[in-house]
Amino acid sequence: MQFHQLSSHFLTCHAAMEAYAMGLMRNIPDAHPVYKLLRPHTRYTMAINNKARESLIGPNGAINATFSLDLQGQKDVFCRAGKKYSVNWSNIKRDVKARGVQDSSLLPFYHYRDDGIKIWDALTTYVNSIIDLSYHDDKSVKEDKELQSFAHDIHNNGFPAYDGSYLNGHDFPPSISTKAEIVEICTLIMFTGSAQHAAVNFGQYTYYSFVPNAPLTLHHPPPAEKGKLTFKQLMDALPNEEGTQNMITVTSLLSKYSSDEIFVGTYPAELVVEKEAKAAAENLRKTLEKITVEIEERNKALEVPYIYLLPKKIPNSITI
Repeated sequence: MQFHQLSSHFLTCHAAMEAYAMGLMRNIPDAHPVYKLLRPHTRYTMAINNKARESLIGPNGAINATFSLDLQGQKDVFCRAGKKYSVNWSNIKRDVKARGVQDSSLLPFYHYRDDGIKIWDALTTYVNSIIDLSYHDDKSVKEDKELQSFAHDIHNNGFPAYDGSYLNGHDFPPSISTKAEIVEICTLIMFTGSAQHAAVNFGQYTYYSFVPNAPLTLHHPPPAEKGKLTFKQLMDALPNEEGTQNMITVTSLLSKYSSDEIFVGTYPAELVVEKEAKAAAENLRKTLEKITVEIEERNKALEVPYIYLLPKKIPNSITI
């Protein structure tokens, strides 16, 4: 759970979306098509990250009070993961291929992959429709100074190299040359702030509230031999009552939705004004509704339903 919280959750989703949000707000005006695409997916990003640094991962945060790692250990994990980090960890198609798990015939029942790719494709189709309205060819992409500043800022300042890590950018490009690149980058950012975060966040209470499943601390070394651990030894190794309560409280709070949540596929009217853009947004909503039905139908046959990438349960942005 400690690596999951620091790397898979905060680094890959929260910190990455902060870099994207900063790049967007500093370089792209609100009338720009890329702004209209991405702004809903950065809602509350800065505020929730600031709150997380104060009350979750800081010196006085809940994680510091419950993790076996001390604050320096948490920083070490975060830094080691950060050196290896690639923005493509949230590009589900590139990620599953890089990990060799893209073939459903060889690895069936991998629901994160199957549901996530459906959502990725739906977002890609929507983004492609919007980009086609604004850019006639690749030349117009290269000549968009605001777009190029956006890419340059994120590459150099959002994901800088440090201490022998990836080169600047962590696989985010320093410039954008084609319409296809814009589509993939916008889809990546939208997916990171919505589906990727939903996948790693909202299942925490389900899996972590039963503390023996993934204890945050062990008070004795793990057994060296099979079959020799007594029940008393197991209970003595697990967190005490206070630690258990803290762990359940933290994961419960992290798994809740915001009271004013806006779910994926819903965009403010002021950002979708053109007739063609409205049609594209409506097509996205219908596609996501279809995906929801498909997932719910599949889940009926599962002993443990996979619900975390149901579009109707995926917030547009990170709000918790």
